[in-house]
Amino acid sequence: MKVKTYGVSELTEWQGKLKTGSIEVEVLFTGGTASPSGAQPAYFVTKDPITQFVIENSKEFKDGFIFLLGQSDIPGEHPRMAVPKEAPAPVIVGAKNVSNEPVYNDGNTVNNGNKVNNGNKECNEADAPKKITVGSKTEAIEWLKDHYPDKGYNGFTLKGKAAFEAACAENNVVFDIQG
Repeated sequence: MKVKTYGVSELTEWQGKLKTGSIEVEVLFTGGTASPSGAQPAYFVTKDPITQFVIENSKEFKDGFIFLLGQSDIPGEHPRMAVPKEAPAPVIVGAKNVSNEPVYNDGNTVNNGNKVNNGNKECNEADAPKKITVGSKTEAIEWLKDHYPDKGYNGFTLKGKAAFEAACAENNVVFDIQG
């Protein structure tokens, strides 16, 4: 984590609100001195990455009113530090290949209504997903609830795209949503 010290020249103290986009932070620069032998700028120290971002993207920083006095690395992570999340593997249900034929979960395609084995495994018409036409995603969720009551599906658990697609794949169903 980085600890950064910012300064404001020729002031012993300065309190202000800095804004970047819709984010606003209030900062208090203190500790400045002025004497015949020299001056020490008022300073502000922070390890908060969001505060650092706002300061460094503010008009005051870009104009040079606020400047970076120094920075140092210390061990550990700040709780507000952005950490990239691992992207889940996409679940593709009823996707189409280049020839615009449906591709099933096992990688096989349909040709003229018959399932074609693309070298993955033996397959037959029973492996083809059921295609159900519904008016909305809500109707599709209701269909899953009605036809698979033992699985505990409900509108809340299937609201997310990934959960809905996983339920479709698990039950070998493709929904044609009209509307």
